[in-house]
Amino acid sequence: MAFDSQLGKGVLEGCILKLLEGCFRYSGEIVMLMRECGFADFSEGTLYPMLLRLEKAGCFVTEKRATSNSPPKKYYKLSATGLERLKTFENMWNELVGSVEKVFKREN
Repeated sequence: MAFDSQLGKGVLEGCILKLLEGCFRYSGEIVMLMRECGFADFSEGTLYPMLLRLEKAGCFVTEKRATSNSPPKKYYKLSATGLERLKTFENMWNELVGSVEKVFKREN
């Protein structure tokens, strides 16, 4: 699915926050879930800058977990700040969707 770049960035960020609500996930898992949800072109190159920005903003609790045959993986989960950011996104998204639906249902 292709988006206008600015709108897309906000939507993708909201989706990432939602995927990290309530459970720890590592980057490869996030990419896989985004692709399963229809974001076929979503890549780690798109994800990493978002994760860094959101982590700097205090949106995550992180932990490193050992793996049997590779270096430890970094796992992310929403912090209280991240949950607030997700709530804000969801409110804005619902308002936007409601407004767009009104426009498309309007008879000219």
